[in-house]
Amino acid sequence: MKKIYTALSLGIVLFCKSQQIFPLATKSNELPANSYIKDIDNQLPAFEGEWKGNWNNKTLIIIFKKFKNYDTISQKNPYYIDLLYGRFQVRETNGKILFDNLLDQDTNSKIQGLFITVNGNYQLLYMDPDLCNKVGLVTIGFTESSKTELKLRYKDYPQNLDSKCFYYGKPADQHPEPLPKEIILTKQ
Repeated sequence: MKKIYTALSLGIVLFCKSQQIFPLATKSNELPANSYIKDIDNQLPAFEGEWKGNWNNKTLIIIFKKFKNYDTISQKNPYYIDLLYGRFQVRETNGKILFDNLLDQDTNSKIQGLFITVNGNYQLLYMDPDLCNKVGLVTIGFTESSKTELKLRYKDYPQNLDSKCFYYGKPADQHPEPLPKEIILTKQ
C-alpha cells in the first residue's frame, strides 16, 4: 500500500511540474507545450453574463462565458487557455429575430476569445459560417468602474465572396450586419 501512495504522489508531483501556469497577458508563442494561460487575476468573470444594448432599431443580447480551452493550432506547442465565448441574438424592434445563436454550444459559438490587452480590454474573433464565413474582430471593455456597462466595438475583415454566397454581387450596404460597429451594453 505504501508503494501505491508513493507512486501516486510522484505522479502528481510530476504532472504538476509538467504544466506551467502563466497569466492571461502571456503571448502563446513563448510557452512550453501544455502550459496553461490562466486567468490568475480573475479578469474574465466580470465580462461573463448576459449583456444588452440597442442600435439602429435593433436589440443585441450577448452572453459571454469563460472556459478552459485546449488550443492545438500549433501542433508543436499546444497549450491550455482561459477564454471567453460569446453567443448572441439580434432582433428588430418589432420582435423579428435577425441573428440567433444563443442555443449553440459554447465550443461552437461564433465569437471566441483571443486575449486581454494591456489596458484591460478583451479581444475576440467573430467567425460566421452562416454568413459566407464572415470574419471580424470584437473588442470589449468596461466604461466605468462598477463594470455594469460594456463598450463593444466590431470591425469586419475584408471578405472574398464567391458566387454561392447569398449576398454576392450586392453593394456593401446590403451585406448582413450581424453586430454593430460600436454599442454600449448593460449587464442584465
